[in-house]
Amino acid sequence: MRFGLRQNLYLKLFSILLAIVCWFVVSGEEVSLKDFAVPLEYANLPRSLDLSGRVTDTVAVRLRAPEPILRAITEDRLAARIDLSRAVLGEQHIPLDASMIKVPGGAEVVSLAPDRVEVMIERRVGREVPVVAEFAGRPPKGYEIAGHSIDPPTVTIEGPASEVARVSQATTGTIVLNGETSDYVVDARPIPDAPQGSRVRVSSPGGAVRVRVEIRPVRRVS
Repeated sequence: MRFGLRQNLYLKLFSILLAIVCWFVVSGEEVSLKDFAVPLEYANLPRSLDLSGRVTDTVAVRLRAPEPILRAITEDRLAARIDLSRAVLGEQHIPLDASMIKVPGGAEVVSLAPDRVEVMIERRVGREVPVVAEFAGRPPKGYEIAGHSIDPPTVTIEGPASEVARVSQATTGTIVLNGETSDYVVDARPIPDAPQGSRVRVSSPGGAVRVRVEIRPVRRVS
């Protein structure tokens, strides 16, 4: 009986000693601060809604952690996420806090900036627009472009209502003609003709069109 009590006492003393040693090891590590630029994700927006205009896409996050942990952290291991599942139409002011930042174990968020973001939520709409081909270069001397066709001639675009309303066409991007002397066929992925930063995109299945350029010898007039 005494042996059992003594054994339990030894085990308790050993556990206490081990805890003290671990505490000294951990507390002896140098704790440092480091800043990271963390990509900001806008998640779970209802299918009928869309973000409009420019949004904040990164957050400056300051982390505190023991030096070995901090050295191992890279920005691709960090994430910031805003849940928009309950978003409504109009301008939204969304506060940011540490709970929205995913960080590795052993690190904690000390601060982040900005501490809130503003987003504009609009209805998502779609419509068809014509596809316009853009060309660079020309056939060699003695040949000319007789015409071109695009199949399909239109694509469906979608995005926030106010931005979709300002888009009248989609373009193929530049198709380069480099000395072709016969019909030339190229597949292209149309891009909405919209200002930089627009959230309008092509939503047609596949998203590609086929451009056929008709090239023929120049007809001599006698």
